[in-house]
Amino acid sequence: MIGKLLPAPGTPRILVFATLVNTFGNGAYLTTSALFLTRSVGLTPAQVAIGLSAAALAGMVLTTPMGYVVDRRGPRDVQIAALITLAASFAAMTLVRGLWSFAVLACAIAVGDATVKAASGAMIAGAVPPEERMRTRAFVRSTNNAGIALGTLAGGVPLLLDSRAGYLAVLLVNAATCLGAALIVGRAARVAPAKAPASGPRMVALRDRPFLAFALVDGLVAALYNELLSLALPLWLIAYTHAPVTLVSAALLVNTIGCVTLQVWASRGTHTAADAIPVTRRGALVVAASCVLFGLTADRPSWLVSVLVLVAATVHVLGELWLASATFAVVFDLAPDWAQGQYQAAYQTGRQFGNMAAPSLLIALVIGLGVPGWIGLAAIFAAAGLTSPHIIHFGLRRAQSRRQDAETASGTQLAHVS
Repeated sequence: MIGKLLPAPGTPRILVFATLVNTFGNGAYLTTSALFLTRSVGLTPAQVAIGLSAAALAGMVLTTPMGYVVDRRGPRDVQIAALITLAASFAAMTLVRGLWSFAVLACAIAVGDATVKAASGAMIAGAVPPEERMRTRAFVRSTNNAGIALGTLAGGVPLLLDSRAGYLAVLLVNAATCLGAALIVGRAARVAPAKAPASGPRMVALRDRPFLAFALVDGLVAALYNELLSLALPLWLIAYTHAPVTLVSAALLVNTIGCVTLQVWASRGTHTAADAIPVTRRGALVVAASCVLFGLTADRPSWLVSVLVLVAATVHVLGELWLASATFAVVFDLAPDWAQGQYQAAYQTGRQFGNMAAPSLLIALVIGLGVPGWIGLAAIFAAAGLTSPHIIHFGLRRAQSRRQDAETASGTQLAHVS
């Protein structure tokens, strides 16, 4: 019974434990970073935005090449190197005195974090049997949410103290958790570097049009459902209802509990990209329904707003869980075995595009348009849910054609040898 509640021994369990340690520090840092940079370092909000924008640009440009390095050098070794780089970057953040030093370190952190995620996915693909990949990836996501939630709680103490010493302690703790995660990952079996075909493009993910289309569409969808509760909902409650803004905490608690406890359940039966087709449609339409429920709260009595928000948050997290499960299967299944790191990284680049676009889009729709904005947001999710299956079908045909070409080339080489 206990075995069913834990990932499989070996690499799966090691990756889950490393994720918990790493994301605990990240959660504490994310909670305190804005006040550290403005109140302790003395940066203006505009300077913080410039530094974060530079980091986002660096992530988009360098993440896929780093995925290529993951494949060529082996995901375990690259993940350890990225975690050590993150530890050094967070420790160096204690010395930041201005915009440029912050921007440089923010870029290093953005690229390092994306590389860790790409390498983790490639390790699962390379070291875990195909029938266990989805379950392992679901455990990693559950643990990621649990670690960030625990770190967020811990970060509340330095926020209350509001002192430079408290903020520096968070940075050093985060550096220590990165080093701890690196040590844990080092206990996993080494995954051999993948051998690329002798001919053909090396950055194959950037030439895979259906996969790139999926990464962009799904990246925007994921960014929207991630920001919906933390950004759109609080602004909506203030502008269009008389309900207490503390409802946001309740909605986020529902989301966190759901993501931590139900992700493995939601991933059952989804092993391949073909399995993911109905799941991604269902998940997107369910999140669309939650948007309609949020929109119904406008100018309602506070008690009814509270009920609707909690119901909508429950519907939202179910859709999110199904969408995440579908994403895992598509990314694993459409990537060639020798380019898992590269495809994991290319997907992260799509997420970074989504992270840049989502805040402005949410504010323009929900706050700018009111109830019609929620309907428009629901339409975006529904359109993505109806479009993504066609993109996945296209990707499956492309992957099948690539495999056939590889088999033909292999047969030709054997014929020449004989």
